[in-house]
Amino acid sequence: MPKPRLLIPISLQFSIRYLLRTGLLRQIAEFAEPVMLLAWQNPELEAELSEFGEVHVLRKATWGREYAKVRDYLSTWHQIRFASPSTPIRERRGNLDRSFSARMRRRAWLRLRRYVIQMPGKVDALQAAEQRLLWEDTNAREIDRQIQGLKPDAVFCLTPFLADEEMTVRVCASRGIPTCASILSFDNLTTRSWIPIVFDQYMVWNSHNEQQLRRGYPEASSRPVAVVGSPQFDFYWDPTYVWEDRHWRNKLELPSDRPVILFGGGYFSCAPHEPQFLQQLDDAIERGEIEREAIILFRRHPVDPITRWEPVLRQAKHIVHDDPWALGEKILGHTNIKREDIQKLASTLYHCKVHVNVASTLSIDGAIFDRQQVGPAYDESPGRKYHRAAYECYMQEHFAPIAHSGGVDIVRSSQELIAQVQAGLTGSANGREGRKRLLREVCTFDDGKSTGRVATVLSKFLESRSVRGQSVGNAAVVSK
Repeated sequence: MPKPRLLIPISLQFSIRYLLRTGLLRQIAEFAEPVMLLAWQNPELEAELSEFGEVHVLRKATWGREYAKVRDYLSTWHQIRFASPSTPIRERRGNLDRSFSARMRRRAWLRLRRYVIQMPGKVDALQAAEQRLLWEDTNAREIDRQIQGLKPDAVFCLTPFLADEEMTVRVCASRGIPTCASILSFDNLTTRSWIPIVFDQYMVWNSHNEQQLRRGYPEASSRPVAVVGSPQFDFYWDPTYVWEDRHWRNKLELPSDRPVILFGGGYFSCAPHEPQFLQQLDDAIERGEIEREAIILFRRHPVDPITRWEPVLRQAKHIVHDDPWALGEKILGHTNIKREDIQKLASTLYHCKVHVNVASTLSIDGAIFDRQQVGPAYDESPGRKYHRAAYECYMQEHFAPIAHSGGVDIVRSSQELIAQVQAGLTGSANGREGRKRLLREVCTFDDGKSTGRVATVLSKFLESRSVRGQSVGNAAVVSK
């Protein structure tokens, strides 16, 4: 009996780490025939993927004005229904960089949308219009022709909130093709846009994610949800991913005898004022408030523009800059994460004595290695424009379990930041039990075997839907 053809859309670099570098794709190839849709061209990467199955182009989604308008209304409806505390936090943060008149216009626009949505029967009408316009005002028909040619038996999706993947999965769902989603990261359900697909099977990191899924998508309440942990962290339990100290320092051009502070830069929209923290640490070392032998390793976020950091880096005296991996030629997130890139990250997490970042996933990475985590939550620039927003980063729904665990030292001033970093360097900092709680709350498992759990759930999912084209609920969701 032939293996089922499993369609896997891939639209960003983190999916490469999740699928290819963890070995998940190799495991999938044992019970399915992977049919991968890649969003960017990379001959080396395509050759690697081709070892396990077919590789085709992921069609870019195109939305017309009417369809985009309806989606805006439905996104507002979803945010109201979801009622996540992250939504008003992001809205307040976004308003900080808008002019007063722009804020007023946006506020009026949102009020109008909420008023319209509350009209009797309006949500049903919007959903009906969205299903109709999907086929009339997007390129869904073009994507449908591709799907017909590929003849998939099922779909496996990691980032269904991204438009290109969503459109492909949506078209498959309209044809009754079984769908499975393994949500890539712990923040994707509360910080990303509405997902208009009811998957037949879900996988998530932890029980918080399961509760968020049930609350935000009640129409999926009858669908199975498996808590599998975080495959992208499995590397950290494998000692072959940690370089010897001297080799690591040579690779990153670090001095051989200076203790290293890791500063993990975030994405600019999270904390636009973040470079001030890097500057404050560099100045503190220069003044001797942090031991003068220390050096800062600045690790740039994979998709954050470097321009906002350049003023600090140009005048820095104790900072070494490191890009996480080769960046995409056209889009920063379109690149190939290789084993050596993961080894560099794991080695950095292991060898750096203390880690600093603003409400980042790196807090989880660092907690796995039991290194002190320091989270700046303030703004000391003139006017303190981002002071409230800086603290609210840690109050977002996905990050709240981390903040409450005690595994991250959240500091409210530069004096506290300097004191906690110095404590981390001298070994006097606490927080080990908090870091253990953090891992239990967010990752669920600490055994490095989450990849295998994903493969097991996916294999059973395909076995339970072995008849081509049979799905438990999506066939009637979209009609052409």
